[in-house]
Amino acid sequence: MRSHLFTYFLLFFFSITVSSLSGQSLPDFSSINISSLSDQQIESYLRQANAMGYSQSDLLTLAKSQGLSSSELAILNDRIDNVESSRLAKTRPTPSSNRIRKAYTDTIKTLTAERLDIYGLDVFQKSSNLTFQTNQNTPTPKDYVLGAGDEVFIDVFGASESYYQTNINPDGTILLENIGPISLSGLTMEEAKNKVKSRLAGYYQGISGNSANTFVSLSLGQVRGVSVNVIGQVEIPGTYNLSALNTVFNALYAAGGVNENGTLREIKHFRNGELLSTIDVYEFLQNGYSIGDKRIENGDVILVQPYTNRVTLKGATKIAGKFELKAEETVADLMKYSGGFAENAYTKSIKLYRVNAGQRLVVDIHSDQFEVFRIKTGDEFMVSYALDRFTNRVIVKGAVFRPGDYSIGQGLTLQGLLNKAEGLKPDAFQDRILITRTGEDFTTESISISLKSATSFSLQKEDVVTVFSRNELREEAFVEVLGEVNSPGVFSFSKGLTLDDVLLQVGGTATLAYGGSVEISRRLSTEDNGGLGLSETYVFPIDMNGEIEGEGGFELEPYDQVLFRRSQNFRRQQLVTVEGQVSSPGLYAIKNQGERISDILNRAGGITEFAFVEGATLIRKTEFYEEPTDIEKQIDDLIRLQEKFENNPNLLTEAELAMISRIEDDIQELEKRRESNQSLSSFAKRERIKEVIERNALTSNIQLKQAEAIGIDLPSIINRPGSVSDLLLEEGDVLVIPKRSETVRLRGKLLYPTTSRFVEGKPLKYYINNAGGFDYRAKKKGTYVVYANGEVARTKSLLFMKFYPKAAPGAEVIVPTKPLKIPIRLQDVIGITSGLATLALVISQISQNN
Repeated sequence: MRSHLFTYFLLFFFSITVSSLSGQSLPDFSSINISSLSDQQIESYLRQANAMGYSQSDLLTLAKSQGLSSSELAILNDRIDNVESSRLAKTRPTPSSNRIRKAYTDTIKTLTAERLDIYGLDVFQKSSNLTFQTNQNTPTPKDYVLGAGDEVFIDVFGASESYYQTNINPDGTILLENIGPISLSGLTMEEAKNKVKSRLAGYYQGISGNSANTFVSLSLGQVRGVSVNVIGQVEIPGTYNLSALNTVFNALYAAGGVNENGTLREIKHFRNGELLSTIDVYEFLQNGYSIGDKRIENGDVILVQPYTNRVTLKGATKIAGKFELKAEETVADLMKYSGGFAENAYTKSIKLYRVNAGQRLVVDIHSDQFEVFRIKTGDEFMVSYALDRFTNRVIVKGAVFRPGDYSIGQGLTLQGLLNKAEGLKPDAFQDRILITRTGEDFTTESISISLKSATSFSLQKEDVVTVFSRNELREEAFVEVLGEVNSPGVFSFSKGLTLDDVLLQVGGTATLAYGGSVEISRRLSTEDNGGLGLSETYVFPIDMNGEIEGEGGFELEPYDQVLFRRSQNFRRQQLVTVEGQVSSPGLYAIKNQGERISDILNRAGGITEFAFVEGATLIRKTEFYEEPTDIEKQIDDLIRLQEKFENNPNLLTEAELAMISRIEDDIQELEKRRESNQSLSSFAKRERIKEVIERNALTSNIQLKQAEAIGIDLPSIINRPGSVSDLLLEEGDVLVIPKRSETVRLRGKLLYPTTSRFVEGKPLKYYINNAGGFDYRAKKKGTYVVYANGEVARTKSLLFMKFYPKAAPGAEVIVPTKPLKIPIRLQDVIGITSGLATLALVISQISQNN
């Protein structure tokens, strides 16, 4: 019997579980502004959908069914994709992926470094800042050789004038009208000009003779194109169509430059199967030109073979890296290409690391061998740096006028070194000067000597002389000024320092301290302190002029703390605002701490005949409101005062200009105090807000409002001043009395949400029917009314009856959405049923055994 009862209990529990799962709801996108959704909200919706077994596409389908347009669906889809991408980016990669990424990055860096490390390799590469593209707008060189395809301009001017424009034919001739063909192919510009001039002399009489009056000019128009082959160790070998004005350098640039395996010292230029020239790029880098850089012709071949001898130069040189040297070149040539030794280099010798007979060996190459020592491919040269040590240095530091490094001469004494350092300072401790001496094995020895023996004490290399200051041998004395002064801080102590002196140093007392007091906290001596006391205090009053009454000459002692306290009667003005239907709306200052809403209404002249008293609202700052500090208020007051003078800068007196200068200094000082002055109360407030946020961050997106509306019973306040409804006023309160409203607004899941005219005595269902009635997804029992004064009333239910709240002028009726029912999936039902059946079987067996 007991087992059957337990089985019934499990079935009841199962039904409750199923109903709770089916009651989970997804967001209602029809009432949400998609553009204003935060990434945290979207991520929360995604987690909720995933927990309920729905995917991203299911979430979009739900949004579409709730009435979202195509553009809004596109925006929502993009937002979801961005959130998912950010989440995946934040996911920590596995160690294996980290190793793969690091290995790939290191490989790329290594290859790039090796390429850039080869001297001259980047000259013709397009990533370089150099460009070898041909400029067509330059004058034609006189040694340019004409060929088929060139365009020629011939000008005849003077006593006779004529103009010819023609191209050189494939047979190498130009054809001039009424003159005939002239062969120009293979001639330079100067030779072609003379030939054309000679041919035209038979047709123009003034061209030749001693008294020539007709002249001939020949120029080049469109330059012919040539086809060259760039092969070998270049980035992009192939055939290139270039202008005939181009040279080998231009062709190498078009091919992407020489690659890391190509030679830079013997680039070969072939024409018609014969070697025309050999180009040395190092010659161009050293001298700015290369003799072998000749113009290209149609069918030319440029061959870049692999490099032969490449060595590495490291260390203290102006240009370090890999250099390609010819077989006959020496170490001197290598140093010439590298720009020579660096300023901090050791120049007497260079170390060579060479592979010989399968083993490495090191060779010291001295400076007199640079001109004759031949290199070998694969050699590594290392230029050492100069040693970071001095051969003639002594150091003096401490209480001298010119501390630092000094050279040691023959027989330099301690007194002589002190004279070089311009002597001792007045606070120098002369009874003991410390000398730290370094031995040959780098061990140190401390030597103490008095100033009397300084004349006979000889110094050695690397001695360090330290002259101590008497002030450094004791704790620095100071006094600390806190509280309501213009420039609080820590000040050095001097004998005879009084309260009045301190008051001058801090710039006087602040207005808040007028009528307050000053308290001096003094350390207790060892004799006076029996182990229980902490300090001894002295308190003096401050008059209304900010002066210390009668005790301004009180002498301070080292480590005193001077605290200027605020006057207990000091109060800043506190303002409230009255808006709306009153006789005199605006700002009002609170007279006393007991002033209430009724008092401020009387001062505002009372309400007008159009006031809607039932809709009156009081807006008050919350605990999250960032209250400006006293320092910030002072800064605001000074800025407003400064702006008053800046309106008429040309009409200011000398006194006003001086005041502006003082205001600027005061603002700067207050800004410094604002940055450093963080009170414990403000810190505690921030910590409390932080605790609230952290406690609620997992449940929802917290909206920290700095102000909130309080619904008040203004008719009761007017009829019974001082009653419970008549609240005490606080600084920053805003009392809003709206104009009479005669409508009721309806929003939410209604067939036609609208605004209806208020009819006295009509129930809430009357206004709901005016809006077409409830929507099929309306949550009727969740209907609530927000009245004009901010108060809220909800629908109450008893058994199957619903009691709707009353309507009122200016009220807003809101009908929420019924949560979306999520059906239970078959696998969920099977899993829960199997688990419950197993649990029932176990319990049944236990009960039978008992």
